[in-house]
Amino acid sequence: MRLLGATRMMFDFLTRRASFLPLVLMGAGAMVLLVVILTAAWLASSTATLSDTVIRARVIRTAASTELEVLLDAETGQRGYLLTQDPAYLKPYLGAKASVATTLTRLNEISRIYPEVRPAIQRLTVLTRGKIAELDATVTLVQAGQRNKALEIVRTDRGKKLMDGARRELKSIINDAERLVAASMTNLNNNSRTLRAVTLTGGVLIFIFSAASIVLLLRYINDANRSRSEVEALNATLEQRVETRTAALARANDEIQRFAYIVSHDLRAPLVNIMGFTSELEIGGKALKDYFAAETIDLKPAALEATNQSIPEAVGFIRSSTNKMDRLINAILKLSREGRRELVPENVDLRAVLENIFASLKHQIDETQTVVELARSLPVLRSDRLALEQVFSNLIDNALKYLQPGRPGFIKVEADSIGNRVNLRIIDNGRGIAEQDLERVFELFRRAGRQDKPGEGIGLANVRALVRRLGGDITVSSKLGQGSTFQVTLPRTLPTESGSTA
Repeated sequence: MRLLGATRMMFDFLTRRASFLPLVLMGAGAMVLLVVILTAAWLASSTATLSDTVIRARVIRTAASTELEVLLDAETGQRGYLLTQDPAYLKPYLGAKASVATTLTRLNEISRIYPEVRPAIQRLTVLTRGKIAELDATVTLVQAGQRNKALEIVRTDRGKKLMDGARRELKSIINDAERLVAASMTNLNNNSRTLRAVTLTGGVLIFIFSAASIVLLLRYINDANRSRSEVEALNATLEQRVETRTAALARANDEIQRFAYIVSHDLRAPLVNIMGFTSELEIGGKALKDYFAAETIDLKPAALEATNQSIPEAVGFIRSSTNKMDRLINAILKLSREGRRELVPENVDLRAVLENIFASLKHQIDETQTVVELARSLPVLRSDRLALEQVFSNLIDNALKYLQPGRPGFIKVEADSIGNRVNLRIIDNGRGIAEQDLERVFELFRRAGRQDKPGEGIGLANVRALVRRLGGDITVSSKLGQGSTFQVTLPRTLPTESGSTA
């Protein structure tokens, strides 16, 4: 049994150790995966923001480039018309002029969405409108036949300044948009590289952790299979070893009981002789005392003292000791006979057994004003009736014997069951037992507390021996001055010596 227990402990240790490391590695792999997922989510959000920035910058750049082109087209058409006065140049001029207005409207819409370009577009709007007004004025004068006045307006360089200012603003907007696109593309590339590095690193780590977990799990499975094989090999011979050891213990127990019986029986013969000769000595001493009392001869004081005091006192000590030895030998013989008695299983109604016990002790119960409470539901056991009667008679008798003086007695019997076992508790409000004596009270010839009640200290030892023969156990909990609770745990069915149920 010890070998089996040690093997199981080793198996459990290996199991815990082998299963712990894969869990750690799997947890580390999960953490790496979580980091990869969080990084990917963050990079995705950053990429979306950068993509939106690129789109916004390209929209601004396209609109600004378009505005610059149509302004140049409008100026080209105006100059061609001024030089040639050919109406054919008015068509591209008018088209460019309409496009300038449309593109300018588009740029103003963009400025409402993207506030960072609003100041530049506002300045561009003023310059563009001024340039268009200058172009319109020259074209109108030429159409009215006042070409010289139109040329004078051109020579003032006001139109050139307006065009140069619009060109600067547009180029500034375009350059800012291109720088924004370049920076966003750089960040997008960095995000892409970061995501690739994180994914690759995470994948490698997860692969390593997974491979290590698989290796450890395979090792754990091999260790578990090997340990299981060892346990199965032990189990294959366990029943035989248990039967062998049980038979050896039974033989040893029988030998001990026979030895106790033989020793006790053999001790009785010299004890009977001692008791007989003590009686003879007591009778002879009494006769000698009567003789001396009747004679008138002068006796020495020592003889009188021996006859009247020393001899009777010695005889009294001898008789007291022999009586005690007789009781102890009888107790050992009783225990030996009980241990050798064959248990007879039968259906036993515990309620009926306890009611009969309380009925037999009614005089003591009434005398001590003891209140008895018996559980309503008590089980029926298949066990040895005589052993059960002896167990509960002894416990209830002790509860009545050791009640607290000056306080009405109280004895309660409770019962509950767990699976195939029944727990019965005998609860009293008696003297109680000191903590250091809770186990000693079950030892042979040991008693606890005040020794003001007759007894040899064999009752509870006999109770424990009987309960264990019935396949159960008995425990006690107690507090001095408050009472004790004896719990008897019994199987519903009496086990046989082979371990099966009767």
